[in-house]
Amino acid sequence: MAFWLPQSDSSDSNKFALFASPQACVGPAGYEFIMGGVAQAAAIEAAQIVTDKTLLWSTIQFVNAGLLNQSIEIEVELLGGGRSISQVMVTLTADGTVLQTMSAALGGRQGTERQFVSMPAVAAPEECSIKTDLDHNNDQDLIAQFERRIAIEAPDDGLGAMWIRSNHALPMTAGLLAITSDFMLGLHPESFRGTSLDNTFRVFSTRPTEWILCVTQMSGFRDGAAMGITHQFTQEGQLLSVSSQTGLLPRSENRR
Repeated sequence: MAFWLPQSDSSDSNKFALFASPQACVGPAGYEFIMGGVAQAAAIEAAQIVTDKTLLWSTIQFVNAGLLNQSIEIEVELLGGGRSISQVMVTLTADGTVLQTMSAALGGRQGTERQFVSMPAVAAPEECSIKTDLDHNNDQDLIAQFERRIAIEAPDDGLGAMWIRSNHALPMTAGLLAITSDFMLGLHPESFRGTSLDNTFRVFSTRPTEWILCVTQMSGFRDGAAMGITHQFTQEGQLLSVSSQTGLLPRSENRR
C-alpha cells in the first residue's frame, strides 16, 4: 500500500487518518516532517473517496509541518457542486493544530482531449546522471523512495528537468503526481532546500508510465521567494499534470 494513503474513520465517512511514517517524511535527523506533497496526496485521496470522483484541481496551503510518527487527522467538507463537479475543502490537523488546508474540484464532463504543451527533447532516463543530495544519508525517508535523474540543468534560464520513478513500481495516481510535483524547489540551485508555501496542482491524465519527466520553469525570485511552474509528462511525452508553487528561498549565511 502506498505510504500516503489515509485510513478511513469507521465512525465518520468524511474523516481519515494518516500516520507520519519515515517514508512520508523529509528533513534532518531529529526534525523529520511530512513532505508537503505527501500531505497533498493524502488530502487528494481522501477527497476522491468522499466524492467518488477523480481530481481535477487542488490548491494547498502549507501552514505547519506534521512531524515524524504523528497521527494526522484529515477531514473532507463538501462545499458545493453538481452532477459533474464536486467542490471540497480538506483540513489536515495534528494535536489540534492546523497543518494544511486544501481546496479542490473533482469530476469533469465528457469531451475531446487536446494537449497543447509539448515535452522538451531530453535524453532517456538511463542516459541521464543520477541526482544525489550529498548530505542525504537516510535510506528510509521519502527521498529514498524514488530514483531521480537529471535531464536538463539550465539555472541561468530558470529551467530544470528531472526524470523520477518510484522504487516500488506504484500505479500512476493523482496522489503520486502530487508528490513528484513537489520536488520543484530542488530543481534550481538557489531554491534547493527552500520551503514550499503552497502548491496548485491540476491533473491532466494518469496514464501509466515507468518514469515521469518533471519540467520546471522558474518564473522568478523576489523578496526571498521563488515562483515557478512544473509540467509532468510520461516517457512518450503525454501530459500528466500542471502545478505551480510559491516557496521561500533558503536563508544565506549572511542573512542569519
